[in-house]
Amino acid sequence: MQWISTQPAYMVWLLLGLMLLATSVIALEPIVAAIGIAAIVTAIAALTVPSIAIQLLIWGLLSVAMAMLLRSFVPKQSQDLSPPSEGQVSTTIPRGGVGEVSYEGSYWSARCQVSDVTLTAGETVYVVGRQGNTLIVLPIGQRD
Repeated sequence: MQWISTQPAYMVWLLLGLMLLATSVIALEPIVAAIGIAAIVTAIAALTVPSIAIQLLIWGLLSVAMAMLLRSFVPKQSQDLSPPSEGQVSTTIPRGGVGEVSYEGSYWSARCQVSDVTLTAGETVYVVGRQGNTLIVLPIGQRD
């Protein structure tokens, strides 16, 4: 901790930004990436802005702006897939939870439309919809 306090502010911002970017790659979370990019831009600003309070303000405003920008890329409404097609459960979908389904050559997060059903790995399901990047599935035999 003492090492950090002896470093110039731009170096601390740069290290923070790089750590957040690495975390976002591991966690696949774009909001963390937005905060990391904002920290890197703040590191550049810290070269000319000596006030920590102003640096924090720059970082906060950039973080919010970048997060809002990234949210604009997420689909706002569910897009129904028609006609329903089949997928294969690759990771068990617990009751009311999220698992993984192999669908059209890719792996997708998936949730069962019937919340009290567990779908086990290897089971064939119908893909009936999508909410964002999560597929909505039904077990074979429950399609209406």
